[in-house]
Amino acid sequence: MLLINSDNILIIASASTGNNIFCTPAIRLLRKSLPQAKLDVVALNKLSAEVFAGNPDIGQIYVLSKSRHVNKLAKNYNKIIVLNKNSLKKLSDIQASFIQVPALTDTMHHAEHLLQFVAGLLNVNVTDDDRRYVIETHQTAESLLAKFKLDSNATLINIHLGCGTTVLHGWKFFYARRADDKKLWSIDAYIALGNALKQAIPNLRIAITGTSNESFLAKKFEKNVPNTINLVGKTTVADLRALMQRADLFIAHDCGVFHIAAASDVPIVGLYGPTNPVTTGPFPLEPQHALIKRALMADITVEEVVVAAARLLEKFPRLAKA
Repeated sequence: MLLINSDNILIIASASTGNNIFCTPAIRLLRKSLPQAKLDVVALNKLSAEVFAGNPDIGQIYVLSKSRHVNKLAKNYNKIIVLNKNSLKKLSDIQASFIQVPALTDTMHHAEHLLQFVAGLLNVNVTDDDRRYVIETHQTAESLLAKFKLDSNATLINIHLGCGTTVLHGWKFFYARRADDKKLWSIDAYIALGNALKQAIPNLRIAITGTSNESFLAKKFEKNVPNTINLVGKTTVADLRALMQRADLFIAHDCGVFHIAAASDVPIVGLYGPTNPVTTGPFPLEPQHALIKRALMADITVEEVVVAAARLLEKFPRLAKA
């Protein structure tokens, strides 16, 4: 089924920040190819919908999590495209016909998979220029400095401690189960990293980010790493995108904010255990991206992260603010 310029198109995205970021190159390709089409998006919760805020490729953004609401909205569209199959678990009673993305593979980045799927619906080819995320912010690095009282001269490293599991299940659940999450480095490892970075890098400030549900992680980090800038629970997606313009380096495991960082030029140290960086690494992979991949997250050492961080800071000084 080919899409045409007169279509009214509704995109069903997801409840995940990261997965919605993966959708943005495909949405940009739709808009580029169909400039006159109506193109609206459904996100399944408010937080994940922030990814699409201000996106020039999108008309309306709806936050809906019930099939009956989607069914009512769908009457206004002649094409419905589901870009995340997991959304159908929650929206299991969609009555309108829809086009569904095929199952993901382990040999292609998820964003590339969505791009190629949409390119097939449009009968166009994907170019290198299409391979970029679209996350808008009207803030400047300078306005962010003022908002959060960040030092304009210090070397700034952003470490993101949390992940979507906390958002979905709450801190009580996640506090008990965090050590069982195979994607995450331990909070004790992050604390040891913070102190090692402070010893290795002169005039360093560390900013930690996360959602309000992750404040328990922030308190432990802040208590053990002096002079930490605690932004946990204080930032929107637009704030985070602006923060990447100011930061000298970003360090995190595979999570939604990791992909916000990948939408910018900030150097990244990515920590990967069993998850596959081919499918969920930075997109596209750039020279300023250093990925540390081990069988288990616990196998990643503080020392190797410090070495990777120092190399990127030396090779790409102030890249994000250039």
